Amino acid sequence: MGARPVALLDSLRFGQIDNAKTRHIVERVTAGIAGYGNCIGIPTVGGEVAFDESYAGNPLVNVMCVGLIEHKHIQKGQAKGVGNTIMYVGAKTGRDGIHGASFASQEFGSGSETQRSAVQVGDPFMEKLLLEACLEVIHNHSDILVGIQDMGAAGLVSSTSEMASKAGSGLKLNLDLVPQRETNMTPYEMMLSESQERMVLCIKKRS
Repeated sequence: MGARPVALLDSLRFGQIDNAKTRHIVERVTAGIAGYGNCIGIPTVGGEVAFDESYAGNPLVNVMCVGLIEHKHIQKGQAKGVGNTIMYVGAKTGRDGIHGASFASQEFGSGSETQRSAVQVGDPFMEKLLLEACLEVIHNHSDILVGIQDMGAAGLVSSTSEMASKAGSGLKLNLDLVPQRETNMTPYEMMLSESQERMVLCIKKRS
């Protein structure tokens, strides 16, 4: 953790190209990759694409980001040290993306359109701010940074438990302090939300 992203590559799989819906999906997927990358200033430098009927209506989109970092600046996703602070940074938490990881692995059927809440809503401008802020902490405030982890699949549940597990410790979360984009969110929703552009930091307590 801690590299500056410099390039994007993608590997894409779609249904038969002579299908009108497939062509629409291709246009939207490629526009999404290009648009997000342009907003945060990272070029797409290569990739590959294939078409097969097995991907009809259910494309496979793999995007890889390449970054550069000096070995001394590499940070671990860990939360250790009694009394240290667990800090949430980035975008507010919403109901989008709940069960997003499991949804992405499901076989799509007639009811898939009703599962829109499982799809994350990206904000590339917030991502750019978060990226620069995290790099600032890593490079200029490493003396107080214990660990840093992205909130990916399963959101706060996975990111915080992984950080604690790597350090062989436990941690406490005050969900009343989680910034929320929507009203009346339950603890379950806050913990499992996969809203994008969020990170968890472990910061040393003041001496």
